[in-house]
Amino acid sequence: MRILGLDPGSRVTGYGLVKAETKPQALAWGVISLPTRAPLAERLARLYQELCSLLEKLRPEVIALEEVIPERYPRAILSLGQAQGVVLLLAGQRGLPFFLYHPGEIKKALTGNGRAAKTQITYMVSQLLALEPGLPPDAADALAVALTHFYRGQKAIRDSGTDR
Repeated sequence: MRILGLDPGSRVTGYGLVKAETKPQALAWGVISLPTRAPLAERLARLYQELCSLLEKLRPEVIALEEVIPERYPRAILSLGQAQGVVLLLAGQRGLPFFLYHPGEIKKALTGNGRAAKTQITYMVSQLLALEPGLPPDAADALAVALTHFYRGQKAIRDSGTDR
C-alpha cells in the first residue's frame, strides 16, 4: 500500500509517500512552498494545483493527515483548516480514503512519548526510514503521519461523512 502523509499548511505543506509492506519504505518526500505574500485564496488555489500534480505523480492509495487541534494555535487554526479542506476535497474527488491522526498519537507512535519534540520526530523518521540527516521538518512531519498510519493501520479516525 502506498500511504501519502500530508502536513498541510497555508504557507508550507509537507508531503511524504511511504510504501507499506513488511517494513515501511520512503518513496518520496518534500515540501510545497506557497507564496507568503499572496492572498490566502491564491495560496489555496496554488496548493490545490500542486497537490493535484503530486497525486498524479505519486499515485497514493490512502492519505493520512494530522488533525488540526484548535486549542494549540487559535489564530492559525482557520488557515490550517482551510488548507486541510483542500486536501479533503482532493481525496473526495479522487475517491481516496483518508485518515486523521491526533498530534499526540503521531508522537507516541514514533517515539513512545505523546509530547515528543519536533527534533525527536525528525530523528525517529530518519532512523525508521533509513534516511540521511537534513530532512526538512515539514517533510518529516508528513512522513511521520504516513508511518503512524502504517503502524496503527485502520484504527485511525476515518471520515464517516458526518460533521464532528
